[in-house]
Amino acid sequence: MAGEAHRVGAGVGPLLSVRGLTLEYAQRRVFATERTETLALRDISFDLESGKTLLLFGTSGSGKSSLARCLVLLERPREGQILYKGEDLLSLGRKALKSARREIHLIFQDSGLSLNPRFTVEELIAEPLVIHKALESQREIDKRIRTVLNQVELGQGFLERRPSELSGGQRQRVAIARAIVLRPTLLILDEALSALDLSTEGQIANLLLDLQEQYSLAYLYVTHDLRLAGVMAHEVAEIRDGRIVRQDMPTIVLTANLQPVS
Repeated sequence: MAGEAHRVGAGVGPLLSVRGLTLEYAQRRVFATERTETLALRDISFDLESGKTLLLFGTSGSGKSSLARCLVLLERPREGQILYKGEDLLSLGRKALKSARREIHLIFQDSGLSLNPRFTVEELIAEPLVIHKALESQREIDKRIRTVLNQVELGQGFLERRPSELSGGQRQRVAIARAIVLRPTLLILDEALSALDLSTEGQIANLLLDLQEQYSLAYLYVTHDLRLAGVMAHEVAEIRDGRIVRQDMPTIVLTANLQPVS
């Protein structure tokens, strides 16, 4: 199919390897003449395998969302590498980077802010397919849209609805459908469940587990809450002051004394 022939990398080694990632923010105080640099991320390194979930947790301001934004190049790090299928995203040319971006998607906490309020659900899910020219005909696009709608457990009656007509859980399902419509390999979930009530949170978590099993998706699950670690994560990493200070199996992290690491 058009647009689906080229895939980044050969699938050897970890799906994602982050090496020495360092991010600075420039700040200028009121009435000051010089800018100061604030380190948001400090020498971050980790690996993520296909079909696995790394849960990255930390408090507000710890750097976890900055890392999520770096991985999809919404922020540009000062140093380090973001190796996706063995290729550094930071050094890829435009064409190869566009291909990689088809396979890596970021889902935010508030999906309402990322969904165009003027679009219907059908238009929202179709948009990535159109932008990336992923399918050759409107018939294929329509079929793919209905397939992913079924996968996120939304019926055909939702096609003509707009985001304002959906509940928070339904909007998050649409955001997930929009992300998986291009058949990605990696989803970055930035507090993607934290705004939901407990019942809806459990439903979306189960949906993500089902999709992971079906497509061997890798998840970087960014959160301030460890409640779902034992259910969703294969490995857990703690980020503090822009550094990863602990990384281990969920059972070990959940039972550890999480005191500041000296």
